[in-house]
Amino acid sequence: MAPTNGKGTYAGTWPGGRLWRRADGRSVYVIRKMIDGERFTVSTHATSLAAAMKQLERFQADPRGYNPAGDPRAEPIYLNDALVSEYLTWSKKVGGKRGRGGNSPGWLRKKKHILADWTEKLAGIDLRRASLTDHILPPLNGATSRTHRVAVIKSLYSYLRQETHAIKATEDPTLGTLSVPQANPEQFTRSKVVPREHVLLVIEHLTSPWRDALLLQAATGWHVSEVTRFATKGTIEPVPAHERQSAVAGIVVSPLHKSGAPIRTRVGPEALEAAKRLRSHGVFNERDYYRAVKAACCAVMRPDGGVGVPPFSPGMMRHSVATWAVEDGADLASVSTFLGHKSAWTTKRFYATFATPAKVPTLV
Repeated sequence: MAPTNGKGTYAGTWPGGRLWRRADGRSVYVIRKMIDGERFTVSTHATSLAAAMKQLERFQADPRGYNPAGDPRAEPIYLNDALVSEYLTWSKKVGGKRGRGGNSPGWLRKKKHILADWTEKLAGIDLRRASLTDHILPPLNGATSRTHRVAVIKSLYSYLRQETHAIKATEDPTLGTLSVPQANPEQFTRSKVVPREHVLLVIEHLTSPWRDALLLQAATGWHVSEVTRFATKGTIEPVPAHERQSAVAGIVVSPLHKSGAPIRTRVGPEALEAAKRLRSHGVFNERDYYRAVKAACCAVMRPDGGVGVPPFSPGMMRHSVATWAVEDGADLASVSTFLGHKSAWTTKRFYATFATPAKVPTLV
């Protein structure tokens, strides 16, 4: 049965037939074949080409008996290099949270490392017949990065269940039984707030484009990834007419925020000029950015005549901006809105953890 009973439209072809573009933007691969004078139009339910090609092979073997959900008597599924490669390819393209883009390069590298360990631990185990107590939980006992290991094995099973339809829900030992542990943020035990004077010293020591990138982060609280996207595809907009006499000089826009929408932030004159230079420079390497900031931390001359400040990374700037704002008297709700968080709770828990709210009238 084709998916044409829902909202969407056909939007392209593939070797097995046509692509059905759903209302949510995801594409489903539909088989359209004429076999022995009979027209077959059936959805594979697959959302990746690799999964669709496997479904096409099964269809061609038995067109009239084809069932995209699979056959309970199917061959065993083993976690091997081929499956890992297929899963990581999908993760890179569409495996992000709720289907909003692929995983980041850093998370893909971590996934690959964790899957290598799972491949060893589950060697010779049919994934469709794996047991939670006998096969999944033992490797997790005492393991480091337990949260990530659980997230990866659950994601792999979800891929097999929902994307390739290689297994059924009853064959997923992690479904409804294994939860990703709630990790305490690192900043609960180690502050990620950088003193302002240290950031200013490092900014003065850096050269372009690193100087402009750090200055822009200090003015916006953006993630490094948002600054990187701005450098390549960002835009700058004028401020509304009623704000032209204020401290706001322009609006910087970084495309494709993780929520799916651009992130827009008002900035002052100095940050605006840095943004213009960064945009003119274009793409830059994040790893080199981190190295440049670390090197500058070690080389700056302090006002007291000393050399160097405690090393910090660009990834700590969002925590610093949030904390500086609250310490200066900004209310948590305003800081949350400025940073693009859905709630002030997110700002407090993850970014302004060590901020001290402004004093209110008390008895003494």
